Amino acid sequence: MENTQAAEAALLAKAKQDLINDMKSREIGAIIWDNATAGFPYLPEILHHSKKDPEKTRVAQIMGMYRYDDVLYLIEEDRAPIKFDDFWNPDTEAAPTVVTLTEDIALKELGDPEAVKGYTTQGTLEEWTAIADCYFQALNQD
Repeated sequence: MENTQAAEAALLAKAKQDLINDMKSREIGAIIWDNATAGFPYLPEILHHSKKDPEKTRVAQIMGMYRYDDVLYLIEEDRAPIKFDDFWNPDTEAAPTVVTLTEDIALKELGDPEAVKGYTTQGTLEEWTAIADCYFQALNQD
C-alpha cells in the first residue's frame, strides 16, 4: 500500500511539474476559465480537506490554475477573491471563455495565494488529471 501511495505521489508531482513547465513555455502565469461556457465534458472539481479538521471536506469547483513561485495552485470558483468578469470589459468586448495572464499580471492581480482563501494545491492524481485535461481544452478555446 505504501509503495502504491508513493508511486501515486511521484506521478502527481511529475504531472504538476509538467503543467508548470507547459505554462512557463507559453508564458502563462495564470489561466482562468468560465465553467458556464467552457463546454468541458465534466466540471473540474476536487474534494477539499480542511487544514484544521481533515475529516471536514467540501467539493471545490475549479476555475483555473495559478503558477506562483514555481508552485501550481488551483483557483477555487466562488472562493478565490477574483471573478472571471474582472478580466474583460463587457461594454467593449465579447465575453471570453478563457483568460490567460502573464506571470507579472497574475502576480499583480492574484497576489500571494497563501495569503487568502480560494487557492489550493490539494487534489488527487485523478482530480489533477481531469483538471489538466480542462487546462488543455481551455488553451484550445483561448
